[in-house]
Amino acid sequence: MPSVSIIVPVYNVEKYLRKCLDSIISQTYTDIEIICVNDGATDKSRKILTEYKQRDSRIKIIDKENGGLSSARNAGLKAAQGEYISFIDSDDWVDTTMIEKLYNNIKALNTDISICAVHQYDETKQELDDSSDYFTLKTFDKTFDNKAFTYQDVKPFLMDVCVMAWNKLYRKSLIDDCKAEFPDGLIWEDGPFFFSVFFKAKGVSIIRDFLYYYRINRKGSIVQKGGKQFLDIIDVVELMYNSIKDLPDFDEIKNEFYIRKIDDIVYRYDLVNFYYKQLFSRKLKKKTFLFDGTIFDFDAADKHPGNIRKRLFDIIRKTNIIRYYYNKFKTRVMFKVMEILYTENNIYYLKYRKLVIKLKKRAEYCDIWYENDKIYIVLFNKLKFSIKFEYSKIEPIKK
Repeated sequence: MPSVSIIVPVYNVEKYLRKCLDSIISQTYTDIEIICVNDGATDKSRKILTEYKQRDSRIKIIDKENGGLSSARNAGLKAAQGEYISFIDSDDWVDTTMIEKLYNNIKALNTDISICAVHQYDETKQELDDSSDYFTLKTFDKTFDNKAFTYQDVKPFLMDVCVMAWNKLYRKSLIDDCKAEFPDGLIWEDGPFFFSVFFKAKGVSIIRDFLYYYRINRKGSIVQKGGKQFLDIIDVVELMYNSIKDLPDFDEIKNEFYIRKIDDIVYRYDLVNFYYKQLFSRKLKKKTFLFDGTIFDFDAADKHPGNIRKRLFDIIRKTNIIRYYYNKFKTRVMFKVMEILYTENNIYYLKYRKLVIKLKKRAEYCDIWYENDKIYIVLFNKLKFSIKFEYSKIEPIKK
């Protein structure tokens, strides 16, 4: 049986796959099996896998219908026979010493998880980016070098620990004991998996060597599209919450968790395509654990620079809004709002040509907001429409 199983999910990455596989078969630690999970690729990825399997007998190919990254990784986990597990994404690549260094580290310190530093490789700029403390492990000070630690030792910066699946070596028995798996059908799947094993690990260790190359800003990457799957962030946060809610020191962790993860939700909401914003807010509204003031200290959230509570409830307020195009209503609507300038003391200040209009902020009569160069208006909860509008071209109203 091999000491280490390397799991490589593969889907339509013919442009990058050879570089990835070359870096794996060249590992200085050779007692490995390389499990390539073909997740229903429709390009030449399967042909490339066959070519490499003929060159290296350590490569095993699993063919399955397309089910997403989580599904592919889970299939690889079921087939893995190694004492340790490593994940490498097929559009990334690794240093040839990565497995050897992680393996030596995990053995020397007798830990369950070993973590290395990550270079981000910007596909657009064609250059390395090491500006993130999250990936460079700078969140860990020097006291963490050459020692085993647990999650309790990192509680002050728990939300800054890199949760990505791939810059780590895991003891397989830990994964089995935790019955850990990646959530099928979701993107941002790394967090729930990592939390489920991290909180149960008897020992974790780090090495500061940059051994993983993470490709970012890749054309065609799902996280660049702002599509419907951006709603997955809500389910992912709930899964992570389920991992921490029963911890004995939950009260020490919860506020930082809420603030950071609600921040993540708000960030994804801002990026998601407008067509899915209504669905996003409806789904968010159902997650009552996010609004439980008995669990979450909202006063702490109000001190956050982004005012988390306000942003969260702003999203929920939009739940019942439906998108309509202005031209569908042009015969019924006799005015055109030119500017939303300010909201204060429950008053909307609007500008129609040279006339300034003040409207009471009452959603049942008038609800208005500006987003993505459009003004969205609801009057009397019946008349709903949008107007294309470029805020930057309007002179401010003098109140």
